[in-house]
Amino acid sequence: MTDYGVVSTGFTRKPLTIILAEIEAALITEFGPGLVQTSQSPMGQINGIFADGVSQVWELEEDIYQSLDPDQAEGVRLDILGRIRRIARAADETDASFRQAITNAGQARVDLQDISRAITALDGVTYSHVWVNDTGALDENMMPAGSICVAVSGGDDDEIAAAMRQYIVPGVTIFGTSKIESLLDGYCRSFHILRPIDVPVHLDIKVRTFKDSFGCPPPSMTAIKSTLLTGLYLLNGDDVTFYRVRSIIESAFSNVEVISINGSRDGIAQSDNDDVVIGFIERASLATENVTVSLV
Repeated sequence: MTDYGVVSTGFTRKPLTIILAEIEAALITEFGPGLVQTSQSPMGQINGIFADGVSQVWELEEDIYQSLDPDQAEGVRLDILGRIRRIARAADETDASFRQAITNAGQARVDLQDISRAITALDGVTYSHVWVNDTGALDENMMPAGSICVAVSGGDDDEIAAAMRQYIVPGVTIFGTSKIESLLDGYCRSFHILRPIDVPVHLDIKVRTFKDSFGCPPPSMTAIKSTLLTGLYLLNGDDVTFYRVRSIIESAFSNVEVISINGSRDGIAQSDNDDVVIGFIERASLATENVTVSLV
């Protein structure tokens, strides 16, 4: 791994002394140890000119690298980064103030994408989704007016609380089933998160198959099931419906027609093509062994 350039800690510029030493070593390899390269010698003067030119290139590379980082960019380059965020610099606004607006440093805000990204990135999180009720009344999920809900499976409670604290300001109603705490600078805040209850769903799917318009044979039952399980991504509160199952399978295979689904949960069978109803605090899961696909 190189010691200079883009490294794990950022960008490290090669010092002028190292550049000059490398030039001198290369010339010794080429012309032998008798070559005079003192700073006052003609060769030493040439070495200095070349080393200074190479050093300027390193400075330019560092400047380009820093210009992509809002914490290091200045002036016009900081303005360009602001345009990426669709933020314009106010009249006479300093780099420090504008940089804070770009990065949201020290500011808490409710932004679904930022909260979701922060939670998803935590170790051990296998599922997460952020819900907001921006109406003035209780919604269909029983979330209070103006509330936010972070649904998450897996992950560490302390890390989840720390991530939520970055983006959710005090006073915002947070809906959830599990209470977690965050302690920062002597101030404790309580958060609620929704830990979805896993609901295993069994599905029996009946299909009709035929050759497609090109005369190609239909897929196997195993291929149909695999395609369904790969394409059926369910949020907490999502019902398992005939429409959803049919749309995934029939959009993937033009020579497969879904005739019926028969689902069950908690050992309770549903009528043909009826939805398997999942509550907001629940999340359906379909294991391979719990899904069967067969021909009619």
